[in-house]
Amino acid sequence: MKKEYLKRVQSVDTLIKSFYDCLGGEPGEPRDWDFFRFLFHPQANKIGYEKDINGNIRPQFISPNEYVERTGYWLDSKRETAFYEREIGRVQEIYGNMAHVLSVCEAFPSKEDMANNKPYKQDVKSIQLAYYRDRWWIINMFWHGVSPEFPIPEHYLGSN
Repeated sequence: MKKEYLKRVQSVDTLIKSFYDCLGGEPGEPRDWDFFRFLFHPQANKIGYEKDINGNIRPQFISPNEYVERTGYWLDSKRETAFYEREIGRVQEIYGNMAHVLSVCEAFPSKEDMANNKPYKQDVKSIQLAYYRDRWWIINMFWHGVSPEFPIPEHYLGSN
């Protein structure tokens, strides 16, 4: 475990910011997948609401390791455009050693599009976290794409 990793999981805020930062990069630029895995508890899930082959929206479960295996190669070497995400709003609650964050984010195919505020998609992420062993961990991350049918609730665009 790298010491600089620990600094980035000492608060809910630094962990969430670190999550968004670690996925971003230019085409062919390797991501720090060891750090990505470090953010998640070993039994964590990433759960995305996506359309199945029949067009029905349903949850798709994947572990962080499976995400790296499936998406990591694509982000590191196959993607022809950059990929960046940023948080634009957050609703956060902490009780004892557990936290829940509703995080609204935007994704961009380039730094220029990010600078010009031209996202190609938005998501709302429900992130459950736990504090133990002197750090915060992502326990589960559940997300749903923003659409006309599912717009962003105004109060989700609070502090970030």
